[in-house]
Amino acid sequence: MAPVIDFRRNRLVRKLGELIAHLSLRARIAGTMIALLAVAGLILSGWAYLADERLKRNITLDLLSEELTHFEQRLHADRGAEPLRSARLSIYRSSDLAELPRHIAMLKPGEMHRVRSGKRLLDVLVRDGEFGRLYITYDVTTYATQEKIALLVLGLGVVGVVLVAGAAATAISRRLVEPVTVLADRLTQIDPGQRHVRIGTQFAGNELEPIARSIDTFMERLDGFVEREQSFTATASHELRTPLAVMRGAVELLETQTAGRPGAGKAIARIQRAVREMTEFTDALLALSREPQLVAPAETTCDVYAVLARVVEDQRSVAPEKHIVVDLHGGPLRVAAPESMVAMTLGNLVRNAVQHGTGTEILCRSQGRELVVSNAGALPAGQLENIPPRFTSHPGGHGMGLYLVRRICERYGWAIRLENAGSGVTATVNF
Repeated sequence: MAPVIDFRRNRLVRKLGELIAHLSLRARIAGTMIALLAVAGLILSGWAYLADERLKRNITLDLLSEELTHFEQRLHADRGAEPLRSARLSIYRSSDLAELPRHIAMLKPGEMHRVRSGKRLLDVLVRDGEFGRLYITYDVTTYATQEKIALLVLGLGVVGVVLVAGAAATAISRRLVEPVTVLADRLTQIDPGQRHVRIGTQFAGNELEPIARSIDTFMERLDGFVEREQSFTATASHELRTPLAVMRGAVELLETQTAGRPGAGKAIARIQRAVREMTEFTDALLALSREPQLVAPAETTCDVYAVLARVVEDQRSVAPEKHIVVDLHGGPLRVAAPESMVAMTLGNLVRNAVQHGTGTEILCRSQGRELVVSNAGALPAGQLENIPPRFTSHPGGHGMGLYLVRRICERYGWAIRLENAGSGVTATVNF
């Protein structure tokens, strides 16, 4: 059994497949139509040429055979009959071999041969009979020239037909792909904030109608999901903010009632810090659950350095054994974002550096509009390339951590970068 050839392993075939895969749908349709037409034209032209050559050969063979037979009949009547000699057709006997070129005289009998003699192209038939070996030559030089001209015309005709067919295929492919292009443009024009948008009626009676109807079905389900999520967000906002406000008021009242009691201030400060962090966490989650705003209102701005100072003070109270160094340069760094978003970003970075750093010192420094938080330790290379859901320097970290930081940075167009520096891990946020 012959081995099966796997063309997919051929390098040239793979390269061709990759090239075709990068072409547009319209180019692939047009190219396929042109290629099929070109192959069909070449096959048809080749078949027509071979059929014509075979027909002309048979006609010439019959003509030369009849001439030799007619000469043999003349020899039966008169052995001294002279063979036919003309400008195009000549007969030679064995006794006339001296008049023939050597390469013609050595031809085998029984077949018709095409040979070149000087500037002439001859069809030669050799036959052995009772009168010896006979040769008949037929000058086909003019016919051969005409064949070349005919082949050139045929080739130009095939090229012309392919060019015309290429233009037609391009136009046809454009018409075939046009509905797909229209559908893609229509989908691009849909604003993500729009609800209850349907496109099925626009493609009614079109071959893309089933796809458009399927998209409508998906968008209907998506609208329902968004409406349910917005309803939940509004309810959660009320349900979460109300108890936090009650807790904040109760802590303020408790602070007034316990004024002057030893040890009470530290506990109340811890409760106030927890309430504030919970409020910021709630605000961040609710904001991230809504549609992003492309341009933040001018009044929604905050000072990054002021928020950092509060975050650092909170962490110093939580972990007094850690030495947090703040090295800021320049004036206030203001960003167009709510304070809760900045507080969540900085709070997670500093808190994780404090909790999961292997050393006792954490450095917070500014470089232009960049804020860098450094701590001792190291992160695996895989976590540096793919930002992990938590910012930890060793296994065992808990919480949403860097996941929230990443989401907030994506929302407001900030860039975050993690690096294993010589002295530890650095987290850089470019505002």
